Amino acid sequence: MTLKPSVMSDVPADITSVKKAIGPKLAEQYCENPKVAKYAFVLKFPDGVITGRAVSHALRKIPAPRGPTLLAGVNFTVEAMGLAKAESCDVIAVHEFFWTDASYADRVSDRPLRG
Repeated sequence: MTLKPSVMSDVPADITSVKKAIGPKLAEQYCENPKVAKYAFVLKFPDGVITGRAVSHALRKIPAPRGPTLLAGVNFTVEAMGLAKAESCDVIAVHEFFWTDASYADRVSDRPLRG
């Protein structure tokens, strides 16, 4: 399942504006970056596990150069966090998730089908 994010642009980096953009649950984890006054883009992923592939795909859809970018979601895999760091994105995650894309894919493929 692909997790397509909601994309907002030109979001001030204050807690009130970020909370309005990403919601109260994710905003609880927000820590202001003193280097950012306004996010050029805020990507809010739906609840679930965000893989490196989902982050890569979402970032490719944003015009370059993009400016400060904030990614928000519940869980990011190791690869997703690494990609976000490599792309200089700020990240908000509700839980620390230490699975790789491959280990998550294995777990999902092992689930029995419900009928």
